[in-house]
Amino acid sequence: MPINAFCTAAPKLAAEHCDEVYYCGEGECFGSAVIVYEPFSVGTTAKHIYLPSMTDESDLESFCDHIVSTDATALVRASYDLDEAGLIEARYKLSPIMLLHKMGVLDRCTLVGGVCLDNDDLDLMAQDGVSLVVTPTASAGYGHGFAPTCAALRRGIRVGIGTFDGRYNAAHDLKYETEILRLTANAEMRTENAVSDEQLEKLLSFVK
Repeated sequence: MPINAFCTAAPKLAAEHCDEVYYCGEGECFGSAVIVYEPFSVGTTAKHIYLPSMTDESDLESFCDHIVSTDATALVRASYDLDEAGLIEARYKLSPIMLLHKMGVLDRCTLVGGVCLDNDDLDLMAQDGVSLVVTPTASAGYGHGFAPTCAALRRGIRVGIGTFDGRYNAAHDLKYETEILRLTANAEMRTENAVSDEQLEKLLSFVK
């Protein structure tokens, strides 16, 4: 059961390659295979919401208030590049993950991106049962780097794969994403075959 755990464009196309799509866009009905996460806005009543960045202080505060006061769950694009992580660190003296934890919402979020996660972040995510969605082609293509997938897996973190905006994977093909992930995992661990075929199958089905 392949799952595209993060998609912001062409949800119908993405659904051709998998059984379920977590689509972060406007709340249009795309069929039962597409689960819509509505981009966060003040006053939203959506149960599934998406925060594309933590860098807007007002949006972040309103987002956290909404999560705390409702039963909503969220996909949060966090620690996705050095600029974003550095801005959060300079402003709050905390990493994006530590900040979400301090604001009391980390355990209600699934993190997307994760290129700049350190060991403390990963330990906290494992402690709180927080999932991570990696975007191999987008992270590499935009020059952000690659997420520490193997380090997350070693801690028992639930990891999934997403295609983001499809700029570097126009077909939104998860098989292509997994091939790029296989290479970036090798780079992370500085060895061949760092992620097994069995682990890749779990990533594709977004399970522990």
